[in-house]
Amino acid sequence: MTRTILGLLLMGLISLGACKENKNTEEKKLKKEGLEKSETLVNKQLLVGSWLDTSESQLHFSMLQDGTARSDNMATLLYQKWRVEGSKLILTVKSIGNGSSSIDEESYEIKTLTEEKLVLQNGDYSMGYTKKMIKE
Repeated sequence: MTRTILGLLLMGLISLGACKENKNTEEKKLKKEGLEKSETLVNKQLLVGSWLDTSESQLHFSMLQDGTARSDNMATLLYQKWRVEGSKLILTVKSIGNGSSSIDEESYEIKTLTEEKLVLQNGDYSMGYTKKMIKE
């Protein structure tokens, strides 16, 4: 009887150790991807819509439900696609200035995201946007 109880206790401890290892592996994976455990994933639905640049540049853009994006008032910088990886917004951009064109990806840390406000950061540079409200 004592042997059975000890055996069950040992199996329980091994199971707990395996669960702890699995949790540690997941935390390492999140950190490797640049995410902290405390970060929440971005609500992609809040990103869908037209965003108005609050700076003097007024570089407005829209992100559509199907993952496509568009520049709303930029002639030489054309947004084509968007996606979210963790807490980063990745925009595929086509630059068509000076007679040549190139396609690149721009990555921004999402610092603030609400139904009305978006703040993106790239290094030390921070950009603020407000969502364009549709008049009914």
